[in-house]
Amino acid sequence: MTLTAHAPTRDILTSLARGGWGELSGSEHKGTRAMLRALVDLLPYGSGEGLVTASQIADVSGYSERWVRSRLTELEARGLILWRRGGVVAGKCVPSHVRIVKGSVLALLRLARSAKDAAIEARRAVTRRRVEGLTFVMGKRRHSSIRKSLQASSPSRGSLPTLPRHGLSSVSECGHGEPRGSAYCALCRRGIPA
Repeated sequence: MTLTAHAPTRDILTSLARGGWGELSGSEHKGTRAMLRALVDLLPYGSGEGLVTASQIADVSGYSERWVRSRLTELEARGLILWRRGGVVAGKCVPSHVRIVKGSVLALLRLARSAKDAAIEARRAVTRRRVEGLTFVMGKRRHSSIRKSLQASSPSRGSLPTLPRHGLSSVSECGHGEPRGSAYCALCRRGIPA
């Protein structure tokens, strides 16, 4: 599905997060991502714009009002939001008007996806090189030479030694201590002396 500026802001931001955040990745931009997420949660999903106060953003994001204002300034400088600041007008508090610029967020998303695709391909190449050098494969033994030597010395699969029936003949204990005799002893079958 191709996202456009008509898509809800929550879908655009979810895609940006899945795309690796692009320029907003890394721990140094953690607060900026939290502010963008808080704005998406507070503003109407369709338009991505509305009235909001720093206190409301602080409550939703879990950051202080001072930190909220600094991160909103960064989002505005990056062109991801348009922020018309509120304040006190005629003795009354007026909230800020914030609009998430969906086109800019979508441009960041495209860059983030291409960077993430390149990082995934590099990670795959490193993993392929690492796996090629392994000798152990799930379900098989590590040392194929040991397995081959054991298979050569033992009877082929499906062919078991014929064993005498109980009571028909006396079976003597083998030298390795197997009471049922050498036919049951794995060490005797491989020719290992007692």
